[in-house]
Amino acid sequence: MAKRGENIYKRKDGRWEGRYIKERKMDGKIRYGYIYSRKYLEVKHKLMLLKADSLRDPEFQSTYTGTLTEWFEVWLDTIVKTRVKLSTYNSYKSKVQLHILPRIGAIRLTELLPTDIDQWILQLSLSLSPSSVHAVHRVLKNGLAQAVRQNLLKKNPALNIDLPKLEKQKVRAFSVAQQKKIKAAAIADEKYLPIILALETGMRIGEISALQWGDIDFTEKTIHIQRTLQRLQVDSGKTALIEGTPKTFQSERTLPLSNQLETYLIEIKQSSKSSYVVGIADSCTEPRTITYRFKNLLEQLQITQLPFHALRHTFATRCLELGVNIATISSMLGHTSTKMTLDVYTNSFMKDERQAIEKISTI
Repeated sequence: MAKRGENIYKRKDGRWEGRYIKERKMDGKIRYGYIYSRKYLEVKHKLMLLKADSLRDPEFQSTYTGTLTEWFEVWLDTIVKTRVKLSTYNSYKSKVQLHILPRIGAIRLTELLPTDIDQWILQLSLSLSPSSVHAVHRVLKNGLAQAVRQNLLKKNPALNIDLPKLEKQKVRAFSVAQQKKIKAAAIADEKYLPIILALETGMRIGEISALQWGDIDFTEKTIHIQRTLQRLQVDSGKTALIEGTPKTFQSERTLPLSNQLETYLIEIKQSSKSSYVVGIADSCTEPRTITYRFKNLLEQLQITQLPFHALRHTFATRCLELGVNIATISSMLGHTSTKMTLDVYTNSFMKDERQAIEKISTI
C-alpha cells in the first residue's frame, strides 16, 4: 500500500485506508480500528475525529504514545479550526507545517524536553527574525498547553524558554511631501479610492475591500467598519475570498467622515453600480488588486516602494505630528489597547521628546 499521510495508506483496490488505535489492552498490546474511503481527505477527516474522541478517554490519556506530528494534526483540525477565524487557523497551520513538524515532529509528545525546544529555537533563529521566532514558539506553546489540559502532558515543556530579544520595528510611513504627491495622483482617478480611504481614515486594506455604501452614514458623517475581506486558503488547497468580522473586537469601530472625503464619496456614489464602495457591478475589489494598483502608482510617481499598510502608518504618524492624543489614535486604528499604539509608534514621538529636552535644558 502506498502511504500518503499519517497512518493513511492507498490500497490496491484504489481505496484509502486509515488506521487508528481502537483499544490498548492490559498487556500493552494495541488493537487497531480501520476506516475506508475512495477519497483521501474524507479518510483523514474521519481519522482526526476518531483520534480526538480517543484523547478524551482517561485510560487512553495515561498511555498516549503519539508524536508531536500526530498531536498537532489533531489539535489543529479538531480544536483550533472550530475556535478561531480561518485566517488565524491558516497562520497556525503554516507555522506548524513549516517550522515545527519538520524539526521536532518525530519526537513523542510525552518525551519532548525543554532542551529539545532550546535547540529548536537556536535553529529557528538562524533563518527567522526574532519576532517570527516568538510567533512560532507561541503556536508550539499553545498546542502543548492544550495537551496539558487534556491530561496528555503533566507540564508544558515550552514554558520558561529563552527566546531571542525582540527588536522594536521602525514604522515606515510616507513623508508629508510624498503623501501630498500620492494623494494628488490618487484623487484624480477613481480606481485609487482605496488609497484615499487609507490616508484619510487609517483603515486596513481588508476593511476597505469589504466596505459597503450601507456602512457610510452621510447624515451623521460616519463610516462604520464591521467587516473585512481576505483571500485565504480553503480545504481544497485553493484560495477564496472570505468576508468576515474585523481583526479584533476593537477593530469594529465608527470613524468620523471629513468634509472633503464626504464630498468625494458622494460624487463617486452617484455613478456607482455596486453595493461596495470599491467595486464593479455587485462585486468588491479584492486586496491583491488594490495592492497591485498601489505599487504601480508608486512606480509612476517614482516614490520608494512601501506596502499598502504604510498608508495606515502614515495616517497615524500625521495624527501624532498634529498633536492628536494617543487614546484617540488608538481608537481610530482599532487597536486592542493604547499600549499597542505606543509600542508601534514610539519612534514617531522623537520630535516631542526633542522639544521636551530643549525645554528642560533652559531651566
